Amino acid sequence: MPRSDLFATLTDVARSQLSRIELRFIDAGGHPRALAFSVPSGSSESSAIHDRISFSARLEHAIGGTIVRATIENRGDDAIRLTAAIFEVETGFAASAPARFFKHGYQSWSSSGGYDVSASQTHPRDAANFITRVNHQSETTRPHEFPEAQTSELFTIVESSVATERVLAGFIGARTSLSTLTVSSPEKIIARAILDDANLAAGAHRELDPLFVAASDESAARLAARWADATGRWMNARVGAPFQRGWCSWYHYFHAITEDALRANLKSLEAMRSEFPLDVIQLDDGFQSALGDWDTTNAKFPGGLKKIVGEIRAAGFKAGIWTAPFLAARDSRVMIDHPDWFIMHAETNEPIRAGHNPNWTSSDDKFAYALDPSNPAFRAHVRHLFTKLTRDFGFSYLKLDFLYAAAAPGRRHDPNLTRGETMRQGLEAIRAGAGEDAFILGCGCPIGQAVGIVDGMRIGPDVSPFWGKTASGAGDPSTVYALDAIIARSFMHRRLWLNDPDCLMLRARKTRLTADERAALAATIVASGGMLLISDDMSLLDAEAAKLFRQVAQIAEEIDSNASREPVLALDLMTTGDVRGLISESGDGDAITMILNRGDSPARVQTSDLKPDAGEIAALDLALDEKIGIFDTIDLPPHSARILRIKR
Repeated sequence: MPRSDLFATLTDVARSQLSRIELRFIDAGGHPRALAFSVPSGSSESSAIHDRISFSARLEHAIGGTIVRATIENRGDDAIRLTAAIFEVETGFAASAPARFFKHGYQSWSSSGGYDVSASQTHPRDAANFITRVNHQSETTRPHEFPEAQTSELFTIVESSVATERVLAGFIGARTSLSTLTVSSPEKIIARAILDDANLAAGAHRELDPLFVAASDESAARLAARWADATGRWMNARVGAPFQRGWCSWYHYFHAITEDALRANLKSLEAMRSEFPLDVIQLDDGFQSALGDWDTTNAKFPGGLKKIVGEIRAAGFKAGIWTAPFLAARDSRVMIDHPDWFIMHAETNEPIRAGHNPNWTSSDDKFAYALDPSNPAFRAHVRHLFTKLTRDFGFSYLKLDFLYAAAAPGRRHDPNLTRGETMRQGLEAIRAGAGEDAFILGCGCPIGQAVGIVDGMRIGPDVSPFWGKTASGAGDPSTVYALDAIIARSFMHRRLWLNDPDCLMLRARKTRLTADERAALAATIVASGGMLLISDDMSLLDAEAAKLFRQVAQIAEEIDSNASREPVLALDLMTTGDVRGLISESGDGDAITMILNRGDSPARVQTSDLKPDAGEIAALDLALDEKIGIFDTIDLPPHSARILRIKR
């Protein structure tokens, strides 16, 4: 549905819950200023003006809620710098009653889940190093009134223990800024567009991304899906790509991938096409001559990229490649030849560090630095680069990683752009170079800015060949944390893009995952309906692994085919327990459900908790390849999952 038609066909609601709006800015003299006004109940338009700075908001009742569209105008003679636009939302919940909120993560790897409101004003990342915070927060240092522990990115849901309704507040656009929502007390949500001190010239105006507010007795997961649907429609999400099945080099070879190893797997995949029906072969990190130089290879790939693509395509597969287009190391041509293409530290005038990996560079300096897409010369470079990778070399599947770097704080070439606009301009340049037909997968990416540009998006941290519950943080590689994220963000699939739950590892050797853990990974990935890529040395896989792959691929495609009509939902989006699950309902009342026990102890689940009006239930144990009779309960060993088919 075109964006212009969306709001003309939706249902009005009785009243707005927005109570107050505030603009914060710095005037021409360098003084912090604020312009605020209250929003009368039932009003459709409100505004305030002071010193020829105008801030106005128009309220549209739609999608069972209220959409707020705000505009800033500078009618004065001097430029100002915009700090933030703040929207106060009254939930109607009692401040004294226990409540929870959904804390949505910043980028692909950042954790999402339910938290108690007012539980704490401190968060483990408050004391983390700069690179960790630039990874996982839209601001490396939160303002005091918006503490990280109480702040969600892009959208949030609040539920009270004494109310049947939940309240959602979230930005359904992300073209103009990064955004947060803070829940310090159950009765109020503070939504904030982060404007990064961007210049607003005399006579200029800026329209902000729309804010959506709704109250509903729907489940939290279904309410989140409604937000995702509205966001996807507003931002013209690319949701029409076919189901993706492929092979990736990363989770067996990591940085040690070689041309010979890739070629050996290609030959195996060609010979085993009937056992492993795949479409894409994707070369991951480890081929590049230097971090930042993506069209030339190192000594492990003597034939170069064009030759590799030719062999992949000759074997009947689509060719895919990994890049980190907004990062570069000091030994790259990009950083040596173009030191002015980087985001700079405002005080030291040094490029901003946005990553650290000894495998990425032969330089003594092991840091990776953030490139600046606000610089038109750099945008021209990435556009040309991705034209070369697609049209000259022949890659049609592009995995873009570590994208958060483009939104790192610092001094940019263009002071008129926010960090959100800077990131989006960089992604738009890549899409322009790659063309409309290329499948672009985002990773390590702030969630909102990529909608409408990428076809797929990683929605959790890296999986790993170990369970990983002792990982130092939910953004670190860890299979169990990846499963948490797949469940928490399942509602985005086919609404914002195709979800990428990360790779399935099938091998029983050269892994620390048990049979139950491998099956739990498979069950969670396929129940999400998302992309299905494997990442094993194909010589380690046998007929049993091939049978499992074909079985889960069939289930995943079935769920994916239904996802455009009915979202894949978490059974309880706000839970923090060890038993979690997903459900995909069909139009005729049947459903496919996945139940996961992520904990270290056995668990028992009542079938009545899954679907009270269920008729026949059949369970599949992927680890043992057997169907299990279901009565009133399901027993789950530690680190295991079951796929259930529910028929009325």
